Amino acid sequence: MASEKDRVIAEDLALPVVVEPGVDSSTPEDLDWSLSGTSQPNAATFHINHTDVTQVKVGMLRPSDMPEGSQFVLTKEIPIILIDSLDKFWAGESKSALPLNGLRVPIEGDTEEEAKQNLAGDLAAQFRLLMLLSTTRQGGVAPPLMENLRLYHSIMAPARTGSG
Repeated sequence: MASEKDRVIAEDLALPVVVEPGVDSSTPEDLDWSLSGTSQPNAATFHINHTDVTQVKVGMLRPSDMPEGSQFVLTKEIPIILIDSLDKFWAGESKSALPLNGLRVPIEGDTEEEAKQNLAGDLAAQFRLLMLLSTTRQGGVAPPLMENLRLYHSIMAPARTGSG
């Protein structure tokens, strides 16, 4: 066996398949790579890391970016990051302006405006979920989620409905 530094991938004990150059089969034979799924955050990270990013810029998420029919509206503008990956636009909140806890990935759209609207809708949906959890769960929610709830409350308010 080669030394740790010189070990090739075919000798890696953690690898579940036997790797043979030029052979397109797996060991065991029924191992199907298509069964490997990926979560949405991983899919977004993979997409952004494996495409040509032509432009990254700072933008603003404004109250006018909220999707129609949203239960919440933005009460102030939020700096965001906009990424153009040639086939999609990605919008993500700025950690310096909105330091949410947990894994956050950019939200995609076919246009810059759609990506911003999708991000605004995602933030509103998370705010709604956290409000529901905080009022229905005995013992409350985890402290990092309560911090997220406070951050959402500082930038969003319920949308006015009806004509009054």
